[in-house]
Amino acid sequence: MRYLLLSLSAMLFFGLVSCKKNDPELVQRQMSATIKRGSADSGVTWNANPNLVKAEIPFNRSVRFTGSEYGANPTKVNIFINNYKGVGVYTLYQGSAQQTDSNSAVVTFTSRDFQSIKGYVQILRDDKEIYIGRYQILSSSLADTLMVDYGSFTINK
Repeated sequence: MRYLLLSLSAMLFFGLVSCKKNDPELVQRQMSATIKRGSADSGVTWNANPNLVKAEIPFNRSVRFTGSEYGANPTKVNIFINNYKGVGVYTLYQGSAQQTDSNSAVVTFTSRDFQSIKGYVQILRDDKEIYIGRYQILSSSLADTLMVDYGSFTINK
């Protein structure tokens, strides 16, 4: 009986030690927001396909967060941050998410690209395993405006 208790205790100990609390494989990639077109729109909740959410480093000291959903209303959010320094708030400026000199975003909604006018991205966590953040984007396409509100993302590295 004594050996059985010692064996079970050892197995429990090694089982607990081998589990990683922040295993990146357990984290789902997600990106979501509420998207409103014009001031009269009540907004729709948007969730990217987890397989189409990613973070990449296109240039030194920059990061790009993207999420796409190709359902009934194809939508893509593409956020570019220049001079990226980790956790903090980054102001979005007018322009496309292809610029290398400023923080900017493009939201593709109803097959049209809406370029950022203003907004922000707040990085809440950036470590070797994961990015966690939230964002808000006001963007336009010709005379049409789009408000992306309550945006959030969780992207494992």
